[in-house]
Amino acid sequence: MGSYGNLAKRAVETEMPIMVKMQELLRGAKNAVSLAQGVVYWQPPKQALDKVKELVYEPSISRYGNDEGIPELRAALVKKLRNENNLHKSSVMVTAGANQAFVNLVLTLCDAGDSVVMYAPYYFNSYMSFQMTGITNILVGPGNPETLYPDADWLEKVLSESKPVPKLVTVVNPGNPTGTYIPESLLKRIANLCEKAGSWLVVGNTYEYFMFDDLKHTCVEGNHVVNIFSFSKAYGMMGWRIGYIAYPSEVEGLGSQLLKVQDNIPICASIISQHLHSTP
Repeated sequence: MGSYGNLAKRAVETEMPIMVKMQELLRGAKNAVSLAQGVVYWQPPKQALDKVKELVYEPSISRYGNDEGIPELRAALVKKLRNENNLHKSSVMVTAGANQAFVNLVLTLCDAGDSVVMYAPYYFNSYMSFQMTGITNILVGPGNPETLYPDADWLEKVLSESKPVPKLVTVVNPGNPTGTYIPESLLKRIANLCEKAGSWLVVGNTYEYFMFDDLKHTCVEGNHVVNIFSFSKAYGMMGWRIGYIAYPSEVEGLGSQLLKVQDNIPICASIISQHLHSTP
């Protein structure tokens, strides 16, 4: 076997995805059930799938679309953000899933050598994104052992004492893999701490509809806050690969910088998938 010497350190020193490891472990196994990945059992809505049958012969489906997403989907998402998430000052970029959304943000907001904050247990792909983009100092914060809520007191100490100040803090709400949610008061405190320190806050909301026992999912908004969303789990659309970024409209230049990254990864998210997701 050859040496890794001629391969990029950013790839070699990035951990292998745990899902790939689990697939290898389970390959050929009998009577084994994997609980490693959040994969729902339901299919996308019938009206969306029926619409795709009509669209496949439409010429525009096979062409490039707007980097930031087709206008009708983006308009629908802006409306959804206002009505469901109470986000009124956010612009939208459609991405090839929430994973790509996170990579877009790391490449746009962070430089190689920056420090960042995340909480254990963390979403493995986020950790890999930091590793692969040259983030050398990943500060992993604790959660409350009983509630698994992110420890805001620890964050306040880290943001006030670390030199340089961490460029970005990320949390997932509800959590992956814990499943716990972040109460609105705690999420607002985390956002306020980040604003005071001059750090970005990136919130993953992939499981926004997975709330039970009358608990309510909430979002926060601000010129230092970016929210990530996905259709994969709620609508059983994992393979269609559509997610989106809700970023602050008032931050000058942020949208254009995100476009640079977007144009160099997918150019645009799958057009037929975007039309499927824009079905009323």
